[in-house]
Amino acid sequence: MRSDKLLLYLQILLVFSFLPFLGNAQSTDSTTQKNYDWGIFPAFGSQPETGFQFGVTSVLTWWKPENLGKEYFRPSSFTPFIMYTLRNQIISEFNVDYWSGNGKNLNASPRFIIFPDRFFGIGNDNDPDQFESYTHQFVQLEGQLSIPITQKLFWGSYFDMQQSGLRKFEENGLLEGLSINGSQGGFLVGIGPAMRFDSRNNAIYPSTGYFINVRSLFATGDFEYQAYSFDLRRYFSLNEDIDVLAVQVNSTFTSGNDIPFYKLPKLGGGSFLRGISNASVYTDRQMMYSQIEYRRIIYGIFGAVAFVGIGDVANELNDFELNEFKYAGGLGLRFQLIKEQRLNVRLDYGLARGGQSAFYVSLREAF
Repeated sequence: MRSDKLLLYLQILLVFSFLPFLGNAQSTDSTTQKNYDWGIFPAFGSQPETGFQFGVTSVLTWWKPENLGKEYFRPSSFTPFIMYTLRNQIISEFNVDYWSGNGKNLNASPRFIIFPDRFFGIGNDNDPDQFESYTHQFVQLEGQLSIPITQKLFWGSYFDMQQSGLRKFEENGLLEGLSINGSQGGFLVGIGPAMRFDSRNNAIYPSTGYFINVRSLFATGDFEYQAYSFDLRRYFSLNEDIDVLAVQVNSTFTSGNDIPFYKLPKLGGGSFLRGISNASVYTDRQMMYSQIEYRRIIYGIFGAVAFVGIGDVANELNDFELNEFKYAGGLGLRFQLIKEQRLNVRLDYGLARGGQSAFYVSLREAF
């Protein structure tokens, strides 16, 4: 039996090992309101980097009944999932989003991933049809610890720890020659300050409010570098939430010359500039993009969206040139999976500069 398949079976067993815990969850008193919800679902999706993917996910949410209606009330959640793709990739993640009664929040995601991937080079003019194949296997713990300043404003720390190993390089390629920083893999640990402002009326399907997240990372270990990211989102409700306009501006800037290539900012993917044929086509030390999405409920549980975005990567900030920016846009359909939370299955098809195109199937909105 191949070791990759053995790891897959072990991780599926790990996911199902949580079922007795979920099934035995109880309200603290038969006379009180239920203080948990849980479910286990088949999971599936598709994106250019993975092809079709399938697996299983479970969702457990819980709260203290006495905290209902309080200023900082939010339910905590635990969401494990395991996915296997037709490209023999294994993706497993166990997300914990814990909220205390006084508004302190820990959002952490342990991950174990075996990911046959593609290296297109570094820069903003790579050819989507020219790449080297390799396999990236890593264990990662990423998250953010936040403390409330007000009901909507939080400050705290962002952290990222990762151990990577790269293998199965193409013969005579750049990665095999170890000329690309990070091609030998290695360990890194980073931490930095973070601040978040969140006035959205719903975290899953927002129709009004702002979301602003600013964070930095100072990494050390086998690599030393700094990364700074800014994420601004604004939501406008039109026609009593039947129509929603969502706008996002995002950027990641890095400093230091010791950044592994797999940690460089990327342009494209299932959440932004949908239509670029692979999220790794354009990657470099600096990245910025903006996108707009129009969302409409068509009938009952069915909806549709239209989206457009523009952005680029560069080695230095003064290297950005407007005529080099990549643009993408497309259309999508929505199917409401959980009506109360407005949790959607989304199907998006995008086109991008240079004749690129991509199809995505996923849960939740892109942003």
